[in-house]
Amino acid sequence: MKFPKARPHILSRQAEAKLREQVWRLRRAECFIRDGHKCRICTTRRAYDVHHLLARSLGGGIELHNLLSICRQCHIYVTNHVYKLRWASERNRAGTLRVERVA
Repeated sequence: MKFPKARPHILSRQAEAKLREQVWRLRRAECFIRDGHKCRICTTRRAYDVHHLLARSLGGGIELHNLLSICRQCHIYVTNHVYKLRWASERNRAGTLRVERVA
């Protein structure tokens, strides 16, 4: 008796995109919970955006250590390079965020 060969489960492009979206939504929610739904830069406003510290186009992923809860105004400033994000310590990046105003 011959058994059929097991085929790996292959997702369609739509199913793969849906899975990526679900993972992103979960990671985004985890980031908001970790930061207490507050902007990590100004610490006064409610965070509605999540910023990638290392851009995805430069190899940054959606790992929690690469995400930052941020309000819309601060997100605009960071994106337009008005604020520059630095780390006080390269070894311990958690909680050592330093913000420098460029312009």
